[in-house]
Amino acid sequence: MPFPEGMPAGQRSAILRLKRLLDEKGAARVGETAVVSLKVHVQDVSVPDEVTAVVSGDAGRVFYNRERPGEVLHVDVFHSPGCLDPKLVGRRLLSALSGIRFEPAGGSWHEGLGPLLSYIDIQTGSGGGRLDGDLTYGQEEGVRRAHTTHVHIACLMKPEVLASVFTIVASVESAALEAGLELRKVKRVRVTRGGGSLDITDYQASGDSLLRNVASGDKESAAHLYRQEALARKVAHDLGSASDSERLLEGLARGMRAGDFARLRLSTDKSPEEVRKLVTRSGLAMYDGNKYCLTQEGMMALTFLKSHSSEIEAYLRRLLWSLPSRKMPTGERKGLRPEPSMSRGRGIVLPAIKGEHLPSLAIPETIVAWKMRTVASTFRLALSPTGQGGISESPIWSDLRFTYSRERKGMPIILLIDASASMAGRRIRAAKELARHLVLAGKEKVSIVTFQDMDVKVVAEFTRSRRKIEEGLTQAHALGLTPLAKGLEKALELSVRSSKKPLILAITDGIPTVPSKSLSPVQDALEAARMIARRGIRFGCVGLEPNRGFLKDMVANAKGTLYIVEELEASTLAAIAKKESLR
Repeated sequence: MPFPEGMPAGQRSAILRLKRLLDEKGAARVGETAVVSLKVHVQDVSVPDEVTAVVSGDAGRVFYNRERPGEVLHVDVFHSPGCLDPKLVGRRLLSALSGIRFEPAGGSWHEGLGPLLSYIDIQTGSGGGRLDGDLTYGQEEGVRRAHTTHVHIACLMKPEVLASVFTIVASVESAALEAGLELRKVKRVRVTRGGGSLDITDYQASGDSLLRNVASGDKESAAHLYRQEALARKVAHDLGSASDSERLLEGLARGMRAGDFARLRLSTDKSPEEVRKLVTRSGLAMYDGNKYCLTQEGMMALTFLKSHSSEIEAYLRRLLWSLPSRKMPTGERKGLRPEPSMSRGRGIVLPAIKGEHLPSLAIPETIVAWKMRTVASTFRLALSPTGQGGISESPIWSDLRFTYSRERKGMPIILLIDASASMAGRRIRAAKELARHLVLAGKEKVSIVTFQDMDVKVVAEFTRSRRKIEEGLTQAHALGLTPLAKGLEKALELSVRSSKKPLILAITDGIPTVPSKSLSPVQDALEAARMIARRGIRFGCVGLEPNRGFLKDMVANAKGTLYIVEELEASTLAAIAKKESLR
């Protein structure tokens, strides 16, 4: 049995003891507040500290019409009466479960819960649904009333899920406490054989569950169509594209060997092996000893995709923009040195450099700079031992301030992506997913620039074509060093070709390691950032905490906005891009 990485020996023994109790009795208490079973368990309100598990009522069969017993694990965590927000519970569970990695007894590889998270359902006194769904279902009055004293969790019974039960219970308990509810102790779990049919009226909720089995005579029912849509949405979300999902499932319908996954050439950044594991572990495909083929659930997803591909693409677009990460930081606006009246409408006021084309003179700011200099000179003269010196009564070159215009709303976007070796894996995938959805969701054109090793590429000129963006992204593979200065210079050069001043949004996880014009990668990057400010180009940068010091200096020179995040995630990047483009 796989155990979570780093789990103490005592907890491992407790998991094995729980497994034995479920095999022998079908139900057990976990901690003081939770009951875990493979059965339906109920609570008599007159005896709130006692829970009864009905041996004849298999949870999978009763709740989800599943054919085989023992396929669904049923967890109830009890609390004082109250309507707990299912989204709060969902956030707690996803945060805790997503970080778990398992260490199989005979192997050295680690793997997380991954697709199994989609086979976890939640119900509270305020609603529920699938853990990775929008949790807006289960709104029937009787269902909500029946769950005002506990959180109901149903999971696909897999060894990895059973080994995570303590984490599930602890996460739900923390959500209840955060909501101001008290935890209620369960003193006894009573097991009964039961008799007759169970009344589950208050447990028949509408939802987007993937646990539900559809009877053969119900193929055209609304429930069946809804399940088709849920399966199609899940695979499209995992791959990032409805068209890719349809191609993959069509290939599986014909039968695919292991090597065929690489030949599909999907636009996803997941490796062929990751794609194969994704569809098999999610139950959409199975291996028959010779090749991989679609299961019944896989055929359901494919059927829906064939008829509703555009709806699934719209769902992906809504998902990314409507679910920004709660960890999105507040942008830090940076500048060279604060000056009075430095911001002017849609422009910024800066000193000029000799030899540059001069924009319009900012008269009030020039007068303020002139007076501040002369007052400072007068003060220094008064403190001089000799009292001698002179003050220029007229403005000099350094006093002059000029207005550099800067467009803000409805601007094109230059997405500047760090494609160095440290971006490999989920970071480069998040940046690419952002590029795809900027085209899907935005009204303005997008250009993609990648920088890596000694090279900078404009992989996509300004466009709103999803096909052109996809073609460009296939050229981006993380490797080599970080020529950030060259990337900034190329983005600035590209901005000249746009009819409207664009937003340059840089995504990076490191600091520059390759110089451009001097021997200092850092100084070259800072100089490129200063030129972005002087051209009046809006600049935003998303980076990681270890590099905050350099990124603050760079963004200050660019007169831009800095976002420091814990990790580069597509939903967080999308929220930042939306905020910056509308600033």
